Amino acid sequence: MNSYLPIICGISGTELSYEEIKFFEQYKPWGVILFERNCSDINSIKRLTAHLKEINHINLPILIDQEGGRVSRLNLDNIKKFKTSDFFGKLIEQDFDLGLKLLELNSIMMASTLKELGINSNTIPVLDLPTNEESGIIGDRAYSTDENIVSAAGKIVIKTLTSNGVAPIMKHIPGHGKAKVDSHLEMPLVDADEMLLERYDFKPFTENAEAQLAMTAHIKFNKIDSDNIATFSKTIINKIIRQHMKFKGLLMTDDLSMKAVDCEPVDAAVKSLDAGCDLVLHCNGNINEMNMIAERIKEEFKPITIPSAIEAIYNQPVSMHMKKAESEFEYLLSQA
Repeated sequence: MNSYLPIICGISGTELSYEEIKFFEQYKPWGVILFERNCSDINSIKRLTAHLKEINHINLPILIDQEGGRVSRLNLDNIKKFKTSDFFGKLIEQDFDLGLKLLELNSIMMASTLKELGINSNTIPVLDLPTNEESGIIGDRAYSTDENIVSAAGKIVIKTLTSNGVAPIMKHIPGHGKAKVDSHLEMPLVDADEMLLERYDFKPFTENAEAQLAMTAHIKFNKIDSDNIATFSKTIINKIIRQHMKFKGLLMTDDLSMKAVDCEPVDAAVKSLDAGCDLVLHCNGNINEMNMIAERIKEEFKPITIPSAIEAIYNQPVSMHMKKAESEFEYLLSQA
């Protein structure tokens, strides 16, 4: 079984540069993440994903943040626009079974859209539980403020994407909902007691611990580890995520370029892997930073495999034709 450098990296444009091709050949990263800057039209996305797999391997994890609503990287006229998580949470609250069925159909359509483009991993579901004081960066990206609705919604999304060929990545573990500031801009501090967090914020992740992949929150939980954000915290990763939540899948960082990370990306990568993360995520496409991170972690950390359970997901076909799923979705939505 082949092994890869434990990094997921961004790329700069709609085509691979010579320097990026050299990077892939030299360092063999575990995966790639795409952003709007990489997605100018359907055909160019297909060419890009095909090229990435050609120079790497057929099961290269190619990620995207396609949540629906404002966090959508595929903003093209001829690609389906997806509803927010909050939209489905409200439907589930009104009619539990119908809401979950609509979310299942939405997940099938999302999987179909991504697989058609050669994308095999999506950074959903968002399992954060926002409070009234939450900064707004989560907002309608969350399914609900009710931990039971969030748990149920997450379970449907994880099950449906998994069975339709797209690996889900739940985030932001162990929970971003009490952050009063945006971790893209500064470091959030959460003072809630561990018992309260376990009862509410941690529950959706605990209930969905069967997921193969999860992304950390760059948040400092003062009552658990006052020295480190979760991404750098051995206590949170070992005690909370691995032991309490019983998450056994691969744990990846949120983007190391975010302002909540108070050190250089190279140092952040080392601290994350030392703390127990399996993969580091570097999104900005800066090839100089990518090379520095890759060189450093190649020296200090072992390569990792793509688990067979994830490769098996990638080989699953979509279970329903897109047109049929759309038709059924619209009909059921009219009954809601």
